[in-house]
Amino acid sequence: MAGGTVAEARRERWWQDGPPLRSLEEAREYIEDVGISLLFGGAAARYPSLREASRDESVPRLPSGWGEDLEALWTWKDTLPVQGRAWLGRYLSGKQTLLSSNLLAELYAFGGEEDDVLSVAGLSEEARRLGSLLLDEGPMTTRALRDTLGVPGRKFDRVLTELGRHLLITNYGVEDGPGWPSCVIELTTRVFSVPSHGSRAERDARAAARFVDTMVETKPAALSRAFGWSRERAVAALES
Repeated sequence: MAGGTVAEARRERWWQDGPPLRSLEEAREYIEDVGISLLFGGAAARYPSLREASRDESVPRLPSGWGEDLEALWTWKDTLPVQGRAWLGRYLSGKQTLLSSNLLAELYAFGGEEDDVLSVAGLSEEARRLGSLLLDEGPMTTRALRDTLGVPGRKFDRVLTELGRHLLITNYGVEDGPGWPSCVIELTTRVFSVPSHGSRAERDARAAARFVDTMVETKPAALSRAFGWSRERAVAALES
């Protein structure tokens, strides 16, 4: 690129070369601007990272690495989904990912009804059961869901990833309990207005345009990998 490398341009685009984020409102503005961001990605991550945009090396740290900047991030990631400001779930590479409400609406592939989770073809039995629990009972903690389903930890994580990649569930704050607080899970359609308007091709084109803007430059394979699209779908969206 003229005047610098893609990595340098991305660092600027991803809010990593200025003052660290310091407030919930700044975190919301960051998500709205980049559209898609890992929660934790590391400085060399191939996607934006809320942790890196909010990292403040000037704050005191405990031996564990915990500091006020990390404590603030922990509050933001629990608050933004509850406010309907950002979707949070296991999306990019199965990692915790934040999506702006606008990009979420472009990517959401179903009708937007509460029972979407029951009509999606190809879901595993455990994923469908988890969706049914949320539909009947409302938001539930991961602790309660895991106990009710009787699914061991690693398999339960795979179920959350499966539903997250389909954007069917979102993190929805935390609930205190014995030991560590437990993450609350809710159906996406109860928190966000989905899908957006227009045909599937029009929505794909808008989602691809947002991705290109955030990534500075991209190729069909990268778009396909990020959104779980076929190569043909990614090429068509980029060409449009």
